[in-house]
Amino acid sequence: MSKKLQPNLTKWHKAAVKKIEPGTKVEFIGGVNKDRIGGNCMVIEHTNEALETKRVMFDLGCIFAPYESGFSTAYPDIGEYFDRIDPVTKQEIKAKKPVAIICLTHAHEDHIGALINYVRMGYELPPIKASAFTRSLISKAFLQLGMQPPFIEKINPGDKILVGQDIEIEPFSVSHSVVDALGFHTLTKVNGKPSAGIINNGDFLVEENMPVGKSFSFEQYQDLLKRKLTTNVQIDSTSTVPNGKDRIGFEKAVENTYNVVKANPDRNLIISPVISRSVENIAIDIEVAKKLNTKVYLDGKWLQLVKQAMTDSGHLDFDKFVYSGTLDEYLNDKNVKPKYVVATGAFAQGLEEYNHNKGDLANIPMASVTLMALDLHKTIRVGKNTLILARQRIIDDINGKTGPEMLQRLAAKGAKVVMTPSSHKIANFEEVQMQDSGHINAKALGSLIDVIKTYAPNAVYTPIHGNPEQCENTKRIIEAHGGKVVLAQNQEVMQVGQNRTVNEPKPFEPMTWIGVKVIYQNPIHPDPNIPQEGITEFWRIDENYMPIEKLMEIENTPVTKGPYSTRFVSSSQNMLDDTMTELPLEDEPQHLSPKELKYGTHRSKRRREAGENGGKMTKKEWKKAKAMQAIEAYKKSLEKNKLNSIQILKMNKGRNS
Repeated sequence: MSKKLQPNLTKWHKAAVKKIEPGTKVEFIGGVNKDRIGGNCMVIEHTNEALETKRVMFDLGCIFAPYESGFSTAYPDIGEYFDRIDPVTKQEIKAKKPVAIICLTHAHEDHIGALINYVRMGYELPPIKASAFTRSLISKAFLQLGMQPPFIEKINPGDKILVGQDIEIEPFSVSHSVVDALGFHTLTKVNGKPSAGIINNGDFLVEENMPVGKSFSFEQYQDLLKRKLTTNVQIDSTSTVPNGKDRIGFEKAVENTYNVVKANPDRNLIISPVISRSVENIAIDIEVAKKLNTKVYLDGKWLQLVKQAMTDSGHLDFDKFVYSGTLDEYLNDKNVKPKYVVATGAFAQGLEEYNHNKGDLANIPMASVTLMALDLHKTIRVGKNTLILARQRIIDDINGKTGPEMLQRLAAKGAKVVMTPSSHKIANFEEVQMQDSGHINAKALGSLIDVIKTYAPNAVYTPIHGNPEQCENTKRIIEAHGGKVVLAQNQEVMQVGQNRTVNEPKPFEPMTWIGVKVIYQNPIHPDPNIPQEGITEFWRIDENYMPIEKLMEIENTPVTKGPYSTRFVSSSQNMLDDTMTELPLEDEPQHLSPKELKYGTHRSKRRREAGENGGKMTKKEWKKAKAMQAIEAYKKSLEKNKLNSIQILKMNKGRNS
């Protein structure tokens, strides 16, 4: 190559190859979505003066996919951050942008829900940092599904987490509807001097007196701002509606709920549908039960799991007021009046699936109150003696359709439904404010911005955890209080630091997610390629939930350990499904040709089976016989599951006695 061409080549390289410089970047991966809530995930990337780069991930959640998409859940497509061993080929693939640690803000599904499925896909998660309750709940969820939990280190507010010598992370307490929620301050350094200070508040409130666990503290928050450089603050945008309602607080929520119960003395069976992980809201039911001098029963496997995680993490607040026997024992215990059942089902989980799959209910995961609404609950029958406390407001993106339907089904059975006001009125149900949102509102946000400006006057704010409309609401509030805002969208990379907050220009790349689809065996028309436990398919999908490519599929494997040994890894939403049953697979799945799938296997097999049945069989007779065998196997599996359920109840009774 001539010397005359070399300068041009060098110039071309400078233009094409991005120059690595010391500094800090924030990549918004999920959570700033165009429509639906969830999929929260963010990465802070820091490069020091030696051009060494470290990354820290905050949260890894799932999004609530619409039923019509065919996917039960979806989560950010971020395989480039983790090492992976392909479950099929066993090929090891190194991460392109390896993450040093994952820090988790709290235990809601939209912040931790992708962890299990990434492990199922063969990815190796880096060390995880989480609060005691979050750690315990994740570990139990993995174990109940027969999986080895990842390494999770318990952290406390005020701890110092070092990533190399140039990233220092300090967790702090925030208030939220789930216990032990955390925010994080991340300080980065170049040449040993502070370069950027980023506050990720997570989902949060500024309430200082939450009923369970630690709460947000203005004093500690101000101390953090005094001690550390803060250049950027990320703000939860879920409930920052302009001119929204004021919070009523825990005590008023208890009073209002108690008054509703006392106003309906003829309703001696109280049902409270809840989000099982929202411990601070369940505390309202516990406090009302105390005032009624009764005990509550927690109905639904996730509620039982949450209760265990609370005990393991040192939160014993509910122990005296939760009934320890079985549901049958509780309902027949004459010393417990009135009956107060706190149950899974605030989002009517399983109702949409039921409406489209009434022919075969075995594989539809349903929450407890959904089962009650459909008269499928094994023990509880809703009637004129029932009071439904629908304290969780209807959220259009999640249960805007199924929530009202579930409540109307319950009312049609004679139940009295009282609900917290939502964006639109449902039937003629009485409305009483019995619960607050777990997210900061407009008024409280304005006050918080005033506090932050006192100690970090040049801080730049970025709304997160919301759709564009919600983030715009947050932007207007911050700017009204004199704050500077830089908006971000999913996939946006923001350079941050002192006197510098700017989104990097980059070519447009369509957002992709990983969608999860669970396919079960049809007992009437069996497919030899699908085991009875079903298979899980992982797809790359676009923002509209349209499939792009199928990435892999795995067989759902039976769980052989733990008290719920009849359950198997089949729930793509990482939940223990109350109605899941075990369908045993007697033979290994056969891999057949398209012709064999259509017409059955070769004639010699039919002749062999005909001989066993005392005569020749036509193709039609043989297919009918196989279908009848599948139906008989299905009936036997249901009977076996019934026996297993009885054994589980006996085990639980023995453990609780």
